Amino acid sequence: MEHRRLGLSVLRRTVVLSGWMAQKLKRMGAVNLVENQYVAFVRGLASRRGAEVETARCAVPKTESFHGNVPAAGRGGPVVYHKSRMTRATVLKQRASEAGFDLVGIAPLSAWEDLGFSRRWVEQGYGGEMRYLDNPKRDDPRHILPSVKSVVCVGLVYNAPLPYSTEVSRQWSVVSGQLPQTVGAKARTPAPESKISAGSTAHQATDNGLRAKDRGHDSPARAWISRYAWGRDYHEVMRAKLESLRSVIEAFEPGVETRAYVDTGPVVERAFARYSGIGWTGKNTCLINEAKGSWFFIGVILTSLELEPDLPAPDRCGSCTRCIEACPTGALVEPYVMDASRCIAYFTIELKGPIPVEFRSAIGSNLFGCDICQDVCPWNRREPSVLGRQSRQATTSDAAEFQPLEVSSPIRESSFSLFSPPIEDLASLTEDDFRRIFSHSPIKRAKFRGWLRNLCVAMGNSGDPRFVTWLERAREHPDAVVREHAEWALEKLIR
Repeated sequence: MEHRRLGLSVLRRTVVLSGWMAQKLKRMGAVNLVENQYVAFVRGLASRRGAEVETARCAVPKTESFHGNVPAAGRGGPVVYHKSRMTRATVLKQRASEAGFDLVGIAPLSAWEDLGFSRRWVEQGYGGEMRYLDNPKRDDPRHILPSVKSVVCVGLVYNAPLPYSTEVSRQWSVVSGQLPQTVGAKARTPAPESKISAGSTAHQATDNGLRAKDRGHDSPARAWISRYAWGRDYHEVMRAKLESLRSVIEAFEPGVETRAYVDTGPVVERAFARYSGIGWTGKNTCLINEAKGSWFFIGVILTSLELEPDLPAPDRCGSCTRCIEACPTGALVEPYVMDASRCIAYFTIELKGPIPVEFRSAIGSNLFGCDICQDVCPWNRREPSVLGRQSRQATTSDAAEFQPLEVSSPIRESSFSLFSPPIEDLASLTEDDFRRIFSHSPIKRAKFRGWLRNLCVAMGNSGDPRFVTWLERAREHPDAVVREHAEWALEKLIR
């Protein structure tokens, strides 16, 4: 009776653990603890109560399993913990840490709910013109690797210890004597272009350069480049680390097959990452880790090796809706659902044609990507805060490859950083400069044509008449998209 009351029971050749204990032991990788200390604990408890427990009934043979009753929110049923799989998983996680990854988890193939959601999301047109999302291989990893049994998911923090885009906005407004701008603008659906005023909250939430009349004539108009693109191309950094981890997996036994991806293959990485426990899907659709925040890259390795899966992380967004309220273009149409065809990152990176006129003012000074929905997330606080008994602060990275790139300015004898860079310096780069400077940067994805298009939008939103000369030249550019955006920006500056 005492055993049952404590949620512990001993059966021949098998140990049955309560759900919370199974999770605790598994997260610790405590195989030896289960075989030795836990068995000793049960024996001691039994002897104190006058019960007799045979040694054979406490032993955990290497061919047997640990059974844990996991809550329905986890697996939907009992999970079987195999010692050999746990040992391999423990070794793998240690090697992942040695390779430099900040997070690692193992997901089963049963991420069908998330994969189904991804397919329906694409079918509803939320992917915009990103046709690669239509690939049917994304529906099932067995279309990529038929022998796959486990998915290893890793995370690498890229958060350089510098202010957020929303903080830069407030700093500029304080310097210019204006009231701090409000982040959390209720601008989910931008007004038509003619109705979005220069001082609207949609503009305020994104314009970290501020308009000329508020900024002061001596302060240069500045652009915002998304945090993940400040340094070296993450594909290169992650790939090198993944390859080293991949060799570890293949060395476990002969004939192991693997496939590694970093945002480059037909795999819904976030679906498996959520099931691996390295984070939950936030209302801004980013993966959020309780201890690290959301500023981390995700990589996956599909493998034919059967590894013990981890438990999904619980959703900790609660009633918070800051990301939804802060999005200037209303891309977060509801909690956990983003319409990418309305997202600033989509407009400035993925979209190859003209940016819809009705969204241009709301883009503000975002030149490449957008960080607002992550900037305002409480799990990404830059300063420590206490919630209940827990201290909350986003993890930062001092890795050289993720610090802002320093670029020699073609128009002055100095350099500038990709952290809140002056628009004038960025506009002075030639196509050859662009290809050379950003050859190992995520920024190259926009291509020079998209770069010029985005510069036109940032200039038009800056309110700075000093850009008129550059825009007049851009109005004669051979590319029709660049010409049209330059014309739009000129009209906005002179009206």
